[in-house]
Amino acid sequence: MSNILKVSTPVPQNDPNSNARVTQDTLKQNRNIQGEIRPDQVMRPDARSDAAANKQEAELKFRYETNFDNFIQQMAKSPTMSKDFGSVFLERLATLAQSGLKQGFAGNIAQFLNMISMSPQEMSAFLKMQGDSAVRFNGAFFDVLRQIMQQTGSVELRTGILELLKKYTDMSEGKHILNNMQQLLQNIKDSMLKTPGSDLEKMAQQLNYNAANGNVKQNASILKNQIMPFLNNYITQMHERGSMRENTALLGALTARYENGDVTRLQETFLKLMDYSAFAERFKNMDAATLLKVLANSEFEKASGRNEAMNQLAEIIKRGAAGEAGIENKMVFKELMRALLLNESVYMPILHLTLPLNVNGRLMFSELWLDPDDDGKGFRNAGQERFVKGLIKFDIKDVGFFDLFFLYGTQTEKISIQLNYPKDLDASEGEIRTALSKILSENGIGQEEIVLGSEDGTIPISTAFPTIFERKNSINVTV
Repeated sequence: MSNILKVSTPVPQNDPNSNARVTQDTLKQNRNIQGEIRPDQVMRPDARSDAAANKQEAELKFRYETNFDNFIQQMAKSPTMSKDFGSVFLERLATLAQSGLKQGFAGNIAQFLNMISMSPQEMSAFLKMQGDSAVRFNGAFFDVLRQIMQQTGSVELRTGILELLKKYTDMSEGKHILNNMQQLLQNIKDSMLKTPGSDLEKMAQQLNYNAANGNVKQNASILKNQIMPFLNNYITQMHERGSMRENTALLGALTARYENGDVTRLQETFLKLMDYSAFAERFKNMDAATLLKVLANSEFEKASGRNEAMNQLAEIIKRGAAGEAGIENKMVFKELMRALLLNESVYMPILHLTLPLNVNGRLMFSELWLDPDDDGKGFRNAGQERFVKGLIKFDIKDVGFFDLFFLYGTQTEKISIQLNYPKDLDASEGEIRTALSKILSENGIGQEEIVLGSEDGTIPISTAFPTIFERKNSINVTV
């Protein structure tokens, strides 16, 4: 009979008289036995993977990191944009403009160089324009809003003011949001089948990408009533769970922002705030139409309309990251883009400015980090006055890389400066000190202390502005 059950018999030992005995010692000990879970009893540690006694298995498989933690890690790893920018633009920008690049890219570079060409006397006006275009909530109107926020105890009034600012932000970024949606719709179309992709293209062609900021009703209606339902039906029918679904979700978020920037909604929010006496007292002579004029004539709006150089720079970095400046420069352009985005993060509590300049034919690039409300902790007169703290990094072609840290007292009107310059300029320290003193005296600024020297490395942003790491000026959240 065949051995269906596969029963095996013990192999006899050499000694036929020996009895085959199985003892506990002859069994291989299985130390991975897992006991049952008894919530009402304290059990001995076993080999269960979730037992605390198993040290390696008990380690967390994910980290409790917040968005702020990720921001700090990126800050620590991110190199200074000034040096990366200098290695590409200051050394090879003119050469790139004359070389065989993709159509239009060389023209972008030549146009950008012409935009930043200026004399030393024009630098201060360019710096002011950069500062005005970087701070949206600047001017008398927003100063009054800040005062109301500080003085009122009404949570509803504060919430209403924040809602007003959010609607204003979405309205002023209307064209930018439209451009993002145009590119996003193209990416979605490319990932669809041919026939539905053509249908989406026809719907997208109905959008008016030249619509003025605040005039959103027509475009919002097409997006909400035609494009979004069409994409949702396509995702459901095709069981799409990839990038197209993510892009559609992003399109929905952009649509919500775009619609929130409706000029009518902004005016209605302003009129509702008039119901609060603390608000109406400050703006009793302002109606909804006057509000739009005030916002349209803010320093930010006027400076943003004139700041074409930075728009051109953003286009150059975008095309360079796509490889149009050569494969060897692609990664550098990506790092430049990442550095720009990092410095514009909501967790960055200080103002960041970029200054690409072509002064009398000499290219230079500078980055500025400014804190106009520093307490001067650790310095003389700390706690007695408000300080303006700044860190400036600049790279001058054929000269080298500089670090300049300063602390300016708003009451004493005196400044402390530390300047690190290239080692090749050691012999010129006296001339540098004399030139700095002359610049300060011409601008009516007193000297508290001036420290000069050539040192290896650069001043870290975290050292100059320790508040970045203290989480005092940010909201710590995890998504």
